[in-house]
Amino acid sequence: MTPELTAFVMIVLFVLGFVMVIVGGVGFMRGNLVLMDNRSRIAQGSVLALAAFMFVAGIGVHFTGSSNTAFLKGQMAQTSRCELDGESAYPDARRGRSGIIGKYIVSCMASSGFDWTDQSQLCREAPVATNGYCYEPTAWFDRVVTQAQLAFN
Repeated sequence: MTPELTAFVMIVLFVLGFVMVIVGGVGFMRGNLVLMDNRSRIAQGSVLALAAFMFVAGIGVHFTGSSNTAFLKGQMAQTSRCELDGESAYPDARRGRSGIIGKYIVSCMASSGFDWTDQSQLCREAPVATNGYCYEPTAWFDRVVTQAQLAFN
């Protein structure tokens, strides 16, 4: 997904969440809104609570943007951080063929919750420790989202 499309989708979801909160709130307060004419107060309150939760959660994910919510982008950033740490820890090994920095990057990524894998097509093109596509998250939800992002990449 391109950054422009992502921004468009975020705006549409933001507006949709806002409208859901307003419609749910008005429906809950008035009890006879056209969309909720045949609904009970409990159903209306449930719709309002669900919409508010989705709205607040979406805003939180959007504004935090941490590696916990960034998935593939966070994985790439973590790979770069591990590479920088490895080069800082072993400055003399930068030009060498010892593989110390590569081993450091793989262990750093493992301690950050990523396993080495060469199953990705993008990893097979360059199976090196600095290739962020050669890792997959150990957490199942993160792995599913990252694989979905890779499918559309």
